[in-house]
Amino acid sequence: GPLRILPSELRAERDTESIDLTPREISILKLLHDHPGQVISRDTMLDVCWGLEYLPESRTLDQQIAKLRKKIERDEEIIETVRGSGHRWRGHI
Repeated sequence: GPLRILPSELRAERDTESIDLTPREISILKLLHDHPGQVISRDTMLDVCWGLEYLPESRTLDQQIAKLRKKIERDEEIIETVRGSGHRWRGHI
């Protein structure tokens, strides 16, 4: 079934399953969901979800996306990686 994100509760739901999320995961999901079909660059994601003053290592975003995918994706791809550009929302809410 569709994924339902509950930001104020730091979780998502799918069918009867409750999925705990971190504030950063919620931030990533919200950014992608608010721009469906649009590729969000890595720099934009880092600026919005980590802050302009934070300079994470290059793999930080990749690791966070991988963890998030394990939590929310089943048989369908919700977060699409666009090589060399960033990520795009493909999910249904």
